[in-house]
Amino acid sequence: MTTIDKPTVVADAELDTASLDWRNRIRTADTIVPALAFVVLAPLYAAMSVLGHRQLRTSGFDLGIFVQQVASYSQFRAPTSDLLGTGYNTLGDHFSPITALLGPVYRVFPHAETLLIAQAVLFALAVIPISRLAVQKFGTVVGVVIAAAFGLSWGVQAALNFDFHEVAFAMPLLAMSMVALVRERWLPALAWALPLVFVKEDMGLTVVVIGALVALWASGRTRVLGALTSVWGLTWVILAVKVIIPALSSDDSYDQGSKLPPLSEGIADTAHGLVAGDSRAATAFLLLAVTGFFALRSPLLLIAAPTIAWRFVSDNSNFWKPIYHYNAILMVIVFVALLDALVRSRRHGQLTDRGRKLIVAFVAAFALVALPFLPMARIVHAQEWTIDPQAATARDISQWIPTGDRVAASNNLVAQMVADHDVSVFPQRATDSTVPDWIVVNRERPAGWPADESGDRQAIDRALSSGYDVVYAVDGIEVLHRE
Repeated sequence: MTTIDKPTVVADAELDTASLDWRNRIRTADTIVPALAFVVLAPLYAAMSVLGHRQLRTSGFDLGIFVQQVASYSQFRAPTSDLLGTGYNTLGDHFSPITALLGPVYRVFPHAETLLIAQAVLFALAVIPISRLAVQKFGTVVGVVIAAAFGLSWGVQAALNFDFHEVAFAMPLLAMSMVALVRERWLPALAWALPLVFVKEDMGLTVVVIGALVALWASGRTRVLGALTSVWGLTWVILAVKVIIPALSSDDSYDQGSKLPPLSEGIADTAHGLVAGDSRAATAFLLLAVTGFFALRSPLLLIAAPTIAWRFVSDNSNFWKPIYHYNAILMVIVFVALLDALVRSRRHGQLTDRGRKLIVAFVAAFALVALPFLPMARIVHAQEWTIDPQAATARDISQWIPTGDRVAASNNLVAQMVADHDVSVFPQRATDSTVPDWIVVNRERPAGWPADESGDRQAIDRALSSGYDVVYAVDGIEVLHRE
C-alpha cells in the first residue's frame, strides 16, 4: 500500500497558496498603480498647462491655431485657422484629422483651456498601459518607478509646457500598441497602431515600423496583417504629403517638405552635428539616458527611428532640440523599450535581479535629479498660481470688444482672445488679407514673432497712418481701433 508523504503535501499546498497570494497581489497592484498614476498625473498635467496659459506662456502659434481648428470642427465646418492665413484649411498645413474628436467637447466648453485639459488627460492615459505592464512583469515597486519616471520625464513635460498639439492623441494609442508588442499580442498591437496615421502625416512611418515588426515576429496570417499594416501606414503618408496637404494648401505643395534638404546632405549634416555636439547630440543622449541606456537592448527602439530621422535630417534646428512637443512620443517608445529589454534579458538569463534593480534605481534617480530643472517644478512656487496681469488684461479686453469684431493681436496675447473672436496675428502676415477692427499689441513684452520689437513699432505706425487710433493702453498693452 502506497503511503503519502504528508509534509510534502503540506509544503506543496503552502507553496500553491503563496503563489496564489502573489498573483492576487499583482492582480490588485496592476489595477491600483495605473489608476493612481492617472488620477495623480492628469490633474498635475492640467494644472501645469492651465497655469502656464494664465501666466501668458501660451501663444497663437500653436495653441491659437488648434483652438480655431477645433472650433471649426465643433461647428461642423472644414478646419480653418486665420492665424495660418485667411480661411486657411489646417489640413493643408498638417494632416491631423483626429483633432475633430475634440469638436463635441469644445462645443460644450468653448475655451482655450479645454484643449489644454484634454491634452493632459490624453497624456495621462498613456501611463496606464505602461505602468500596468511594469507591475505585471516586475512587481509594484518597479511599476511605481516606471509610472513616475515616464509621467514626469523631460519629454512629456516639454510637450505639456508648449501649448496644445495633435501628438497628444498618439500618446495612448502608441502606448497601447507597443505594450501589446511586448506581450506578443500581435492583433491588438496592429489595431492600436492603425489610427496613428490620422494624428499627423509623419506618424504613418511609425505605423510602417510597427507593422514590419509584427510581420517579422508573428506567424501565419498575422504576418500578412503586419505587412498590410505597413502598407496602410505608407499609403497614408503618401496620400497626405502628395495629395491631401498640397490640395488644401495655399500654394499646392507640402510646405513642411521644404525643411528637409537632399537626403545625402541631411545625413552628412546630422552625422557632423552628433559628433560635434550640437543640440541633436544632447537630444539623443537624453533620450537614451532616461532609461539608463538599457532601452538599446530592445528592438522596439526601432519604432523611434522615423521620428528621429526626419527631425535630425531637417534643416530646422528647432526640431533637433530637447524642448517643445517633438519628444513626447519618443518617451513612450523608450520606456516601453526599456520594459521590453528587461523582459527579454530575464527570459534569456542575461540579467540578474540585482542588475535589474540597479537599472530601475538609475531610472528613478535620473527622473528625481532632473525634476527640479523641468517645467513642472514651477508649480511649487506661489507666483505660479496667480494670473499674470497682462493675461487678465487681455481677457478683459477680449470681453470688452464686441462679439463678431475681428482682432489682430500679438502672438503672446492671441491665445487669451482666440476663443471669443476671429483672431489673426499682429503684425499681420502676408497670408492674412483681413482688415481687423481691433489691434491688440503687447508693447511691454513684445512677442518677438512674426516681427521683433522694431517690427512691431513699424506695424503700429502703419496702422495709425491708415485710420487706426489708440483707444486703450494698460499693463503694457495697447489697443487700436479702426472706425
